[in-house]
Amino acid sequence: MLVRCLVPIGIIAALWTFAAAETRTSSYTIEELKAVARTFHPTLDSVEAGVEAATGALRQARAYPNPAIAVAGGRGRPRDGGEARSETSLEFVQPMELPGVRKWRARVAELGVRGAEVERAVAKSVVDSTVTRLAYTVLGDQRRTEIARESARIAERLHDLLARRVELGESSPLEAVKARTEWFARRRVVLDAESALEFARSALNLMCGRQLGSRYDVIDAFDRLGADDLPQDLLPRLRADNPVLLRTGVAVEEAEARIEATRREKLPRIDMVAGYDTELDRTATSLGVGLTIPLWNRNRGANETATAFRRKASSDAGALLVALESELIQANTEYGRALAAIRLHREGWTAAAMQSLEIATYSFENGEASLLDVLDAQRAYLEVRVAEADSWAALNIARAEIERLIGGPLDTETNNEAH
Repeated sequence: MLVRCLVPIGIIAALWTFAAAETRTSSYTIEELKAVARTFHPTLDSVEAGVEAATGALRQARAYPNPAIAVAGGRGRPRDGGEARSETSLEFVQPMELPGVRKWRARVAELGVRGAEVERAVAKSVVDSTVTRLAYTVLGDQRRTEIARESARIAERLHDLLARRVELGESSPLEAVKARTEWFARRRVVLDAESALEFARSALNLMCGRQLGSRYDVIDAFDRLGADDLPQDLLPRLRADNPVLLRTGVAVEEAEARIEATRREKLPRIDMVAGYDTELDRTATSLGVGLTIPLWNRNRGANETATAFRRKASSDAGALLVALESELIQANTEYGRALAAIRLHREGWTAAAMQSLEIATYSFENGEASLLDVLDAQRAYLEVRVAEADSWAALNIARAEIERLIGGPLDTETNNEAH
């Protein structure tokens, strides 16, 4: 009987634990989110496999050519008659690469490894910057949702106040209807803000390999302002440390090494040959040298292809530098615009909107202002708070974009420690 009672209790306890786990909200900082994305995003595993493949190609490029052994046997009979006898032939061939052929082949493979490693750094930079941008989007949407809920609570208090006044005959039913309509409008704003927040959370969770759970919050500095002005060395840092630009530089070096490798490949190949033969009436040992003459194929096509790839890699590097500098200018502009807007709020714009709402509400409660004045003050306060949240989100996203372009933290000291 006791067992029968314990089984349903155990099932209920398990269901309750599962439900509690589902409703529990986790919290992550941006650095923690980056760590999760680096572990579970498939792109990084793909580029890691590329590094391993390039390392294998380098090992193969450094290998010496294998020798060849030929063995033949049979039976022969002298022309003047006699018994048949066995005949054997043994040949050993060792290809010999001229100086520089193997060296430049390995050099091309070494640059391939370096390019794969830079590709890994590019993928890591893309994952980090995407996670940072999505995290600040979530932080901005969290702030907008809080503002929308606060505005809905203010509208609800006004609605309740007017409902009581209508019951006491102190206000007209029309004003209560207007307040109720405004309350519904504010609740609709809350729904829109929550929907945007859930979408941003889903995008960030997808970027992190769906490891964050269905409910989580991002906790990080959102409205903390660092240095007012950006450093003056952003363009040199972009040219020196941007991983995508470094990748094109490695591609140019690899193309130049491939040109030299193709030039070496057209040199004659030498084969060292050793043989041992047993025939009917003699035994012979021989040593020789084989020479492959580039008579019909001088590797011109491969050399032309490598030269064209070098020109293409150089052109791609120049075009990429122009595009990256344009992106840096745009990010700087967005940062400056957001910073200017934040300064307006810090000078008193948000405080003025809050004060206007408090005065309008107090005056309305004491019969010195109309309902329209209160509603206008509420809308103005909501717009100002949302504008402030938008400015902070834009500032943080622009900062993350600048850090992606310059290949490191915006703070010079932190960047030096990272290097």
